[in-house]
Amino acid sequence: MQTDLYGNVPLIVIDIHETKGKRKNAVKHLMSMLEKEDIKYAIQKIPIGDVLGMNGVAIERKTVSDLVNTLKGSATGVPRFQKQMDALVEYEKPFLLIEDILAIRRDPSKGCIYIPFKSNKTKGKPFYVTMERVSFIHPSSLLGLIDSVKDRGIKILKGFNALHSAGLLYGVLTEGDILDNEKTQRLPVVRTRKGLDTIDDEQEFFMAGFPSVNVVRAKSLLEHFGNPAQAISRIDEWTDVHGVGKKTLNSAKELLFAEYGSDSDNGEEIE
Repeated sequence: MQTDLYGNVPLIVIDIHETKGKRKNAVKHLMSMLEKEDIKYAIQKIPIGDVLGMNGVAIERKTVSDLVNTLKGSATGVPRFQKQMDALVEYEKPFLLIEDILAIRRDPSKGCIYIPFKSNKTKGKPFYVTMERVSFIHPSSLLGLIDSVKDRGIKILKGFNALHSAGLLYGVLTEGDILDNEKTQRLPVVRTRKGLDTIDDEQEFFMAGFPSVNVVRAKSLLEHFGNPAQAISRIDEWTDVHGVGKKTLNSAKELLFAEYGSDSDNGEEIE
């Protein structure tokens, strides 16, 4: 895990796509919470999951609308979602956060669910008026999709709205007092993939498996050498690539040339 200019190591990694757009989603609320508590985090493109934490925590964020679109989308919609979930379980502690799931209304008799999208307080009166949109997805289909995630051993976080969901994220990511026990915790590791279907995606994933090689460096190496085979056979030339230093080169060479089982006695682990 790379440090910042002041030598601080991020305890949490957030996918850059979660920070885009004007809508204040759960992850943006989470960032505000982390900044308030001075918890270090990094923003970068990560292949699987939307938020990575210490000790193997990986969290994928979906809204109810995301799940509904998965169910009523193309023929590849559900298989693609299941592929994402299969990759998520590569982490020790996988979670799926479903934003807004506690706010929906289910109507089994009509075979639909109602998803709130706006709520306004009535002027001069102590109640709110909530606007909903109907989605003709049977509640049992939505429940079945969620159950399929549970069957993979993925824990479900159910949020009422963005702010409530952010609180759930914060609770999972700071469980165990990470601020007081940083030295005994394992830092976030980017190591799995999020629905990668092309050869380019697979090659980037392969190269990003080397120590200190993130997705950006993997792309740079592939663009420079043309393919993974050339990159490995010409590994001594890696430092010719912008952003790849001697430390990264040495770590990659150690991974490639160390005898398998050589560290089994001392229990060392590459971070």
